Amino acid sequence: MGNPALAKAGIAALSAGCVGTGGYCIYKFHDSHGNHMELTTSISDLFKTSQNKVLLTNSSTSEEWNSAWVGYRDANKGKDSDEWKISGFSSKSAEDNAFQEFKDACISRYSIKVKGIEDRSYQQVKDWCTRAKKIAELLSDEEGIELIPENQADQDWKTSWNTYREAHKESSGTNYKETDTWTVTNWSQDKANDTLSTNFKSKCLEQSKKDIVNGKEDDLYKQVKNWCTRKKSPLQRG
Repeated sequence: MGNPALAKAGIAALSAGCVGTGGYCIYKFHDSHGNHMELTTSISDLFKTSQNKVLLTNSSTSEEWNSAWVGYRDANKGKDSDEWKISGFSSKSAEDNAFQEFKDACISRYSIKVKGIEDRSYQQVKDWCTRAKKIAELLSDEEGIELIPENQADQDWKTSWNTYREAHKESSGTNYKETDTWTVTNWSQDKANDTLSTNFKSKCLEQSKKDIVNGKEDDLYKQVKNWCTRKKSPLQRG
């Protein structure tokens, strides 16, 4: 049976091409008269599936905005006019602090409709109006697991610590390696003890706050996922 919504719109055929780890799709339509159409998506919606970037907003920190501004400023040095023709750019081009007109220029572009992540407008926003996504933020999108909370989860942390220890056993399966992946403080003393190492817990929390580079294929992301998470309760999975 045909899709009634498409039929109502006079669309006779639909095809889709999906590419990249971001999972975006470009939908191509042909109406009953054979006219070609493409469905576009807003830049902000595309960033919802980004594995390594987060759009800056009015609630982002000054440090995050300043870093973005310096990137834009430096990319437009030596040009007759800046790419977005931001009011006040010339007078601010020697400053390191982001000004409101630059922030407004970023935010106003989030609603632009594009065909996909290769679009020039998307790439500009990615380069000039984002910060790196944190490992903990990407983990929050995972199905069925979550980062172990810092407090009131001692048993989960103990289980996690023992998983880390097991991952660092010698091939003989009895002794533990002299050095560990994260160089956890006091590893040589704690490795033989199944009691939770608070140094390991601190290292987990520290690693979870680090930036994602490429996405879920990052080695550090995989490590935190394997060693610092627990299963969500059925209630949380909803």
